[in-house]
Amino acid sequence: MRDRLRPIDLLVVVTCLFLLFATLAPRILAARADSRETQCQDHLRDLGGAFQKYADSHRGFPPRRAGFNDGHPYGGWGCFILSYIEQADVPKDYDLKRDFFDPQNKSITERAIPSMLCPDSPPDRFVEIQSQASTKSLNADKDTVFTCKAGVSDFISSNGVLMARNGYGINALPGGNRIGNERQAMTDNADLPLSTITDGLSGTLLLIEQAGRPAVWRNRVKKDGAGQFGVSPNARGAWAGWGSIAFGAANAETGETPGRGDGTDCSVNCNNWFGIYGFHDGGANVLLCDGTVRFVSTKLDPLTFAYLTIRDDAHIIDQSDF
Repeated sequence: MRDRLRPIDLLVVVTCLFLLFATLAPRILAARADSRETQCQDHLRDLGGAFQKYADSHRGFPPRRAGFNDGHPYGGWGCFILSYIEQADVPKDYDLKRDFFDPQNKSITERAIPSMLCPDSPPDRFVEIQSQASTKSLNADKDTVFTCKAGVSDFISSNGVLMARNGYGINALPGGNRIGNERQAMTDNADLPLSTITDGLSGTLLLIEQAGRPAVWRNRVKKDGAGQFGVSPNARGAWAGWGSIAFGAANAETGETPGRGDGTDCSVNCNNWFGIYGFHDGGANVLLCDGTVRFVSTKLDPLTFAYLTIRDDAHIIDQSDF
Protein backbone atom coordinates (compact mmCIF):
# COMPACT_ATOMS: atom_id res chain seq x y z
CA MET A 1 0.00 0.00 0.00
CA ARG A 2 1.37 3.37 -1.08
CA ASP A 3 2.19 5.94 1.52
CA ARG A 4 -0.19 8.85 1.59
CA LEU A 5 1.01 12.44 1.86
CA ARG A 6 0.87 13.63 5.39
CA PRO A 7 -0.84 16.99 5.95
CA ILE A 8 2.50 18.65 6.59
CA ASP A 9 3.90 17.26 3.31
CA LEU A 10 0.84 18.43 1.40
CA LEU A 11 1.24 21.89 2.91
CA VAL A 12 4.86 22.00 1.78
CA VAL A 13 3.88 21.04 -1.80
CA VAL A 14 1.11 23.63 -1.96
CA THR A 15 3.43 26.29 -0.56
CA CYS A 16 6.11 25.47 -3.11
CA LEU A 17 3.59 25.62 -5.95
CA PHE A 18 2.27 28.95 -4.70
CA LEU A 19 5.78 30.41 -4.48
CA LEU A 20 6.57 29.10 -7.98
CA PHE A 21 3.43 30.70 -9.39
CA ALA A 22 4.12 33.97 -7.57
CA THR A 23 7.61 34.02 -9.08
CA LEU A 24 6.56 33.16 -12.64
CA ALA A 25 3.26 35.04 -12.92
CA PRO A 26 4.78 38.54 -13.30
CA ARG A 27 7.15 37.22 -15.96
CA ILE A 28 4.30 35.56 -17.85
CA LEU A 29 2.19 38.72 -17.69
CA ALA A 30 5.14 40.85 -18.78
CA ALA A 31 5.85 38.50 -21.70
CA ARG A 32 2.22 38.70 -22.80
CA ALA A 33 2.29 42.51 -22.59
CA ASP A 34 5.50 42.60 -24.62
CA SER A 35 3.91 40.32 -27.21
CA ARG A 36 0.86 42.58 -27.55
CA GLU A 37 3.07 45.65 -27.83
CA THR A 38 5.11 43.94 -30.54
CA GLN A 39 1.93 43.00 -32.41
CA CYS A 40 0.76 46.61 -32.21
CA GLN A 41 4.03 47.79 -33.73
CA ASP A 42 3.82 45.09 -36.41
CA HIS A 43 0.35 46.33 -37.36
CA LEU A 44 1.68 49.87 -37.68
CA ARG A 45 4.50 48.57 -39.89
CA ASP A 46 1.89 46.87 -42.07
CA LEU A 47 0.14 50.20 -42.46
CA GLY A 48 3.45 51.92 -43.13
CA GLY A 49 4.17 49.44 -45.91
CA ALA A 50 0.73 50.04 -47.42
CA PHE A 51 1.31 53.80 -47.34
CA GLN A 52 4.65 53.37 -49.10
CA LYS A 53 3.06 51.23 -51.82
CA TYR A 54 0.32 53.80 -52.26
CA ALA A 55 2.90 56.58 -52.49
CA ASP A 56 4.87 54.63 -55.09
CA SER A 57 1.73 54.33 -57.24
CA HIS A 58 0.33 57.82 -56.65
CA ARG A 59 3.49 59.85 -56.00
CA GLY A 60 2.24 60.83 -52.58
CA PHE A 61 0.26 59.91 -49.50
CA PRO A 62 -3.53 59.48 -49.73
CA PRO A 63 -6.17 61.89 -48.41
CA ARG A 64 -6.63 61.80 -44.66
CA ARG A 65 -10.22 62.97 -45.25
CA ALA A 66 -12.34 62.77 -48.39
CA GLY A 67 -15.62 64.66 -48.53
CA PHE A 68 -14.22 67.61 -46.57
CA ASN A 69 -15.97 70.73 -47.91
CA ASP A 70 -15.77 69.70 -51.57
CA GLY A 71 -18.41 67.08 -52.26
CA HIS A 72 -16.23 63.96 -52.53
CA PRO A 73 -17.76 60.75 -51.16
CA TYR A 74 -17.00 60.39 -47.46
CA GLY A 75 -13.93 58.35 -46.58
CA GLY A 76 -10.42 58.52 -45.16
CA TRP A 77 -6.90 57.18 -45.57
CA GLY A 78 -7.99 53.73 -44.37
CA CYS A 79 -10.16 53.04 -47.40
CA PHE A 80 -7.50 54.41 -49.78
CA ILE A 81 -4.73 52.08 -48.58
CA LEU A 82 -7.00 49.06 -48.03
CA SER A 83 -6.02 47.36 -51.28
CA TYR A 84 -2.33 47.75 -50.39
CA ILE A 85 -2.57 45.93 -47.05
CA GLU A 86 -1.03 42.50 -47.59
CA GLN A 87 -3.39 40.33 -45.58
CA ALA A 88 -5.33 37.54 -47.20
CA ASP A 89 -8.57 38.31 -45.35
CA VAL A 90 -8.60 42.05 -46.17
CA PRO A 91 -11.21 42.77 -48.88
CA LYS A 92 -10.06 44.56 -52.02
CA ASP A 93 -13.43 45.53 -53.52
CA TYR A 94 -14.18 48.69 -51.54
CA ASP A 95 -15.83 51.27 -53.81
CA LEU A 96 -14.14 54.68 -53.44
CA LYS A 97 -16.91 56.29 -55.47
CA ARG A 98 -19.38 55.68 -52.66
CA ASP A 99 -19.43 56.80 -49.02
CA PHE A 100 -17.82 54.52 -46.46
CA PHE A 101 -21.23 54.00 -44.82
CA ASP A 102 -22.95 53.25 -48.15
CA PRO A 103 -24.85 49.93 -48.27
CA GLN A 104 -22.46 48.70 -50.97
CA ASN A 105 -19.45 49.30 -48.70
CA LYS A 106 -21.16 48.45 -45.41
CA SER A 107 -20.11 44.79 -45.23
CA ILE A 108 -16.47 45.88 -45.63
CA THR A 109 -16.61 48.97 -43.42
CA GLU A 110 -18.12 47.01 -40.54
CA ARG A 111 -15.27 44.51 -40.53
CA ALA A 112 -12.42 44.64 -38.05
CA ILE A 113 -9.19 45.09 -40.03
CA PRO A 114 -6.35 43.58 -37.94
CA SER A 115 -3.73 46.09 -39.09
CA MET A 116 -5.92 48.95 -37.88
CA LEU A 117 -6.03 47.61 -34.32
CA CYS A 118 -3.71 47.36 -31.34
CA PRO A 119 -4.16 44.15 -29.27
CA ASP A 120 -3.82 46.07 -25.99
CA SER A 121 -6.89 48.17 -26.76
CA PRO A 122 -10.39 47.39 -25.44
CA PRO A 123 -12.20 44.82 -27.63
CA ASP A 124 -15.63 44.83 -29.29
CA ARG A 125 -15.81 48.45 -30.39
CA PHE A 126 -17.50 50.14 -33.35
CA VAL A 127 -18.42 53.65 -34.49
CA GLU A 128 -22.09 54.09 -35.33
CA ILE A 129 -22.78 56.26 -38.37
CA GLN A 130 -26.15 57.54 -39.54
CA SER A 131 -26.19 59.62 -42.70
CA GLN A 132 -27.67 60.18 -46.12
CA ALA A 133 -25.54 59.65 -49.22
CA SER A 134 -23.23 62.56 -50.02
CA THR A 135 -23.74 64.66 -53.12
CA LYS A 136 -20.91 63.06 -55.10
CA SER A 137 -21.62 59.47 -54.13
CA LEU A 138 -22.69 57.18 -56.98
CA ASN A 139 -25.65 56.16 -54.82
CA ALA A 140 -28.68 57.82 -56.44
CA ASP A 141 -30.74 57.53 -53.25
CA LYS A 142 -30.04 60.83 -51.47
CA ASP A 143 -33.01 60.63 -49.07
CA THR A 144 -32.56 57.41 -47.12
CA VAL A 145 -30.63 57.62 -43.86
CA PHE A 146 -28.14 54.77 -43.92
CA THR A 147 -26.84 53.20 -40.71
CA CYS A 148 -23.45 51.57 -40.29
CA LYS A 149 -21.57 50.15 -37.29
CA ALA A 150 -18.11 50.82 -38.62
CA GLY A 151 -15.02 48.93 -37.51
CA VAL A 152 -12.54 51.02 -35.55
CA SER A 153 -8.96 52.14 -36.01
CA ASP A 154 -6.51 52.68 -33.16
CA PHE A 155 -4.35 54.92 -35.36
CA ILE A 156 -4.98 58.42 -36.67
CA SER A 157 -3.30 61.21 -38.62
CA SER A 158 -3.20 64.96 -37.98
CA ASN A 159 -5.14 67.90 -39.37
CA GLY A 160 -3.55 70.56 -37.19
CA VAL A 161 -1.95 71.33 -33.85
CA LEU A 162 -3.67 72.41 -30.64
CA MET A 163 -1.06 74.49 -28.88
CA ALA A 164 -1.17 75.67 -25.27
CA ARG A 165 -2.18 79.32 -24.96
CA ASN A 166 0.49 80.04 -22.35
CA GLY A 167 4.13 79.28 -21.65
CA TYR A 168 5.88 77.34 -24.40
CA GLY A 169 2.86 77.80 -26.66
CA ILE A 170 3.06 81.60 -26.96
CA ASN A 171 5.80 81.80 -29.58
CA ALA A 172 6.16 78.14 -30.52
CA LEU A 173 4.70 78.40 -34.02
CA PRO A 174 3.16 81.20 -36.07
CA GLY A 175 -0.61 81.13 -36.26
CA GLY A 176 -1.64 81.23 -32.62
CA ASN A 177 -2.81 78.33 -30.49
CA ARG A 178 -4.60 76.58 -33.38
CA ILE A 179 -2.13 75.83 -36.15
CA GLY A 180 -3.76 75.46 -39.57
CA ASN A 181 -4.57 72.09 -41.02
CA GLU A 182 -2.61 72.24 -44.27
CA ARG A 183 0.89 71.54 -42.98
CA GLN A 184 0.76 67.85 -42.09
CA ALA A 185 1.87 64.66 -43.84
CA MET A 186 -1.55 64.16 -45.41
CA THR A 187 -4.10 66.64 -46.68
CA ASP A 188 -7.81 66.69 -47.54
CA ASN A 189 -9.41 65.31 -50.70
CA ALA A 190 -6.14 64.85 -52.60
CA ASP A 191 -2.84 63.00 -52.60
CA LEU A 192 0.06 64.89 -51.01
CA PRO A 193 3.44 64.70 -52.81
CA LEU A 194 6.24 63.49 -50.56
CA SER A 195 8.36 66.41 -51.75
CA THR A 196 6.22 68.75 -49.64
CA ILE A 197 7.46 67.08 -46.43
CA THR A 198 10.52 69.30 -46.24
CA ASP A 199 11.32 68.50 -42.59
CA GLY A 200 12.19 64.97 -43.70
CA LEU A 201 10.25 61.72 -43.77
CA SER A 202 12.08 60.39 -40.72
CA GLY A 203 11.17 63.46 -38.65
CA THR A 204 7.48 63.86 -39.50
CA LEU A 205 4.57 61.93 -38.03
CA LEU A 206 2.29 60.02 -40.38
CA LEU A 207 0.12 58.21 -37.81
CA ILE A 208 -0.02 58.05 -34.03
CA GLU A 209 -1.59 55.45 -31.80
CA GLN A 210 -4.80 56.93 -30.43
CA ALA A 211 -6.51 53.87 -29.04
CA GLY A 212 -9.85 53.38 -27.32
CA ARG A 213 -12.12 55.32 -29.66
CA PRO A 214 -14.98 56.01 -29.80
CA ALA A 215 -14.93 56.00 -25.99
CA VAL A 216 -13.43 58.89 -24.04
CA TRP A 217 -10.25 58.01 -22.13
CA ARG A 218 -8.40 60.42 -19.86
CA ASN A 219 -5.38 59.25 -17.84
CA ARG A 220 -6.45 55.60 -18.09
CA VAL A 221 -9.99 56.39 -16.89
CA LYS A 222 -12.95 55.81 -19.20
CA LYS A 223 -15.29 58.78 -19.08
CA ASP A 224 -19.03 58.96 -19.66
CA GLY A 225 -20.19 59.49 -23.22
CA ALA A 226 -18.89 58.11 -26.49
CA GLY A 227 -17.98 59.53 -29.85
CA GLN A 228 -16.46 62.89 -30.61
CA PHE A 229 -18.95 64.03 -33.25
CA GLY A 230 -22.00 61.89 -32.51
CA VAL A 231 -23.19 59.63 -35.33
CA SER A 232 -22.35 62.06 -38.12
CA PRO A 233 -20.17 60.86 -41.03
CA ASN A 234 -17.26 62.94 -39.68
CA ALA A 235 -17.21 60.96 -36.41
CA ARG A 236 -13.62 59.91 -35.72
CA GLY A 237 -12.51 56.37 -34.98
CA ALA A 238 -13.89 54.43 -37.97
CA TRP A 239 -11.03 52.95 -40.00
CA ALA A 240 -12.75 53.83 -43.29
CA GLY A 241 -13.95 57.25 -42.14
CA TRP A 242 -12.21 60.55 -41.58
CA GLY A 243 -8.78 59.58 -40.27
CA SER A 244 -7.41 62.78 -38.78
CA ILE A 245 -7.79 65.13 -35.84
CA ALA A 246 -5.78 68.02 -34.40
CA PHE A 247 -2.85 66.86 -32.28
CA GLY A 248 -1.99 68.47 -28.96
CA ALA A 249 -0.64 67.94 -25.46
CA ALA A 250 -2.96 67.80 -22.45
CA ASN A 251 -3.06 69.05 -18.90
CA ALA A 252 -1.48 66.11 -17.06
CA GLU A 253 -3.85 66.42 -14.09
CA THR A 254 -7.16 66.56 -15.98
CA GLY A 255 -6.17 64.93 -19.24
CA GLU A 256 -7.84 67.75 -21.15
CA THR A 257 -6.40 69.58 -24.17
CA PRO A 258 -4.87 72.11 -24.62
CA GLY A 259 -2.39 71.92 -21.78
CA ARG A 260 -1.22 74.60 -19.41
CA GLY A 261 1.93 75.47 -21.32
CA ASP A 262 4.42 74.30 -18.72
CA GLY A 263 6.71 71.33 -18.21
CA THR A 264 3.97 69.19 -16.67
CA ASP A 265 1.92 68.96 -19.89
CA CYS A 266 1.39 65.45 -21.22
CA SER A 267 1.67 64.29 -24.85
CA VAL A 268 1.34 60.54 -24.31
CA ASN A 269 -1.35 58.43 -22.58
CA CYS A 270 -3.35 61.32 -21.11
CA ASN A 271 -5.94 62.09 -23.83
CA ASN A 272 -7.21 59.76 -26.58
CA TRP A 273 -8.92 62.49 -28.62
CA PHE A 274 -5.95 64.73 -29.33
CA GLY A 275 -2.81 63.15 -27.90
CA ILE A 276 -0.83 59.98 -28.47
CA TYR A 277 -2.65 57.30 -26.50
CA GLY A 278 -2.06 53.59 -25.98
CA PHE A 279 -2.84 51.02 -23.32
CA HIS A 280 0.82 50.05 -22.90
CA ASP A 281 2.99 50.76 -19.89
CA GLY A 282 5.19 53.79 -20.30
CA GLY A 283 4.22 55.03 -23.73
CA ALA A 284 2.60 54.39 -27.11
CA ASN A 285 3.50 53.91 -30.76
CA VAL A 286 3.88 56.26 -33.71
CA LEU A 287 4.50 55.78 -37.44
CA LEU A 288 6.84 58.18 -39.22
CA CYS A 289 6.61 59.06 -42.90
CA ASP A 290 9.59 56.86 -43.80
CA GLY A 291 7.75 53.79 -42.48
CA THR A 292 9.66 53.67 -39.18
CA VAL A 293 7.68 52.68 -36.08
CA ARG A 294 8.73 54.18 -32.76
CA PHE A 295 7.61 53.60 -29.19
CA VAL A 296 7.53 57.04 -27.57
CA SER A 297 7.55 57.41 -23.81
CA THR A 298 5.21 59.41 -21.62
CA LYS A 299 8.05 61.92 -21.26
CA LEU A 300 7.69 63.14 -24.87
CA ASP A 301 8.07 66.92 -24.83
CA PRO A 302 4.94 68.78 -26.06
CA LEU A 303 6.98 71.04 -28.35
CA THR A 304 8.69 68.05 -29.93
CA PHE A 305 5.25 66.49 -30.44
CA ALA A 306 4.08 69.67 -32.19
CA TYR A 307 7.16 69.97 -34.39
CA LEU A 308 6.91 66.31 -35.42
CA THR A 309 3.33 66.98 -36.52
CA ILE A 310 4.18 69.82 -38.93
CA ARG A 311 5.86 68.81 -42.19
CA ASP A 312 7.51 72.15 -43.07
CA ASP A 313 8.26 74.18 -39.92
CA ALA A 314 12.06 73.91 -40.42
CA HIS A 315 12.46 72.22 -37.04
CA ILE A 316 14.50 69.19 -38.00
CA ILE A 317 13.86 66.54 -35.34
CA ASP A 318 16.40 63.76 -35.09
CA GLN A 319 15.10 60.37 -33.95
CA SER A 320 17.42 60.58 -30.95
CA ASP A 321 15.36 63.60 -29.79
CA PHE A 322 12.28 61.53 -28.95
